[in-house]
Amino acid sequence: MTTVAVPENGRAEGNLAAADHQLAHDLEGTGPVLVAVHGLTENRSFWSPVNLRQHFRVLSVDLRGHGDSPRVRPYGIDESVEDIHQLIESMGEDRPPFIVGHSLGGVIATAYAARYPTRGVVNVDQSLRVGPLPAEMVAAVQGEGFADFVRTLFAQLYGELDPVLVADIERRRNLDQDVFRGFWTPLLSWDADALAAWSRRTTSLPSGVPYLSLHGTDPGGDYADWLTERIPDAIVEQAPKCTHYPHLAQPEWFVSRVHDFFGT
Repeated sequence: MTTVAVPENGRAEGNLAAADHQLAHDLEGTGPVLVAVHGLTENRSFWSPVNLRQHFRVLSVDLRGHGDSPRVRPYGIDESVEDIHQLIESMGEDRPPFIVGHSLGGVIATAYAARYPTRGVVNVDQSLRVGPLPAEMVAAVQGEGFADFVRTLFAQLYGELDPVLVADIERRRNLDQDVFRGFWTPLLSWDADALAAWSRRTTSLPSGVPYLSLHGTDPGGDYADWLTERIPDAIVEQAPKCTHYPHLAQPEWFVSRVHDFFGT
């Protein structure tokens, strides 16, 4: 989605490893490990048409509450970062991963790199500049009009995406109000100061971590300046197709751009 946030508290509750669970995941391909993180209401299969496997060993995950992963509260960015890190640690990798995230996954990818060693980040069409939601949106997310609200919101983001792909996304999307509301809790209850503090923490990446903010929709004319004030190494680019799903609109182009950016 276009606006998501992370809880202020440091460590996650509801630890999946403690419950003898892991995120559902696939590991395919050869090369350095790349973690692929899907968007809210989606699952790891949404990355299947994007053949990053030809250059990387792709670890695609289902976030908690999504796909085949456990439904363990709380649902949030901080918890997702810890879940992914636990999974990577269990693999015994000797080098940090690359990480690519779309929408909600772009926030998780950024938050992961702010907390743990990371070889590079690609954030696909997710602005990190957030603010509290208007009262009518809060009511829609929390109330009986939730499903209609979310469908309308996504319909505004498809842009130039092929209608066949739009229909496929709509068919496979899971509109779980409890999970959605969990990930959006900060936007529903935090004030502007708390969100600004979160943004600062989330964008506190170590110097030298390659960071590509790749947009299919317009993040705002001053967004590049805003982002590079916080992540000096960040590069902000516009994808060829105007859509929230540039990786699905042109998967071969997207794979080539990620490969070139990471220099692998």
